[in-house]
Amino acid sequence: MGATVVLEGVKVSELPEAWRRRVKAKANEVLTVTIAKRKTKTAAKTAKKPNATFGMWADRADANDPAAYVRALRQPRATSQRSAD
Repeated sequence: MGATVVLEGVKVSELPEAWRRRVKAKANEVLTVTIAKRKTKTAAKTAKKPNATFGMWADRADANDPAAYVRALRQPRATSQRSAD
């Protein structure tokens, strides 16, 4: 989420040259300038594209219950540590 900046009471003559060319107003007119972050084409594409990392194990039958799967992975290590004590 980007910040928005609002500048009130800015004379057209005080604006940067590039902005003055775009604004259709007289040099002595007073404006309120609002500057907001806009989405770029790249950001819009990235936001719509799903991340391949999420759900990469979704089709694995052995990982349907994540807690049980992790317990099974840790079981041999936990058993070997107890027997060494």
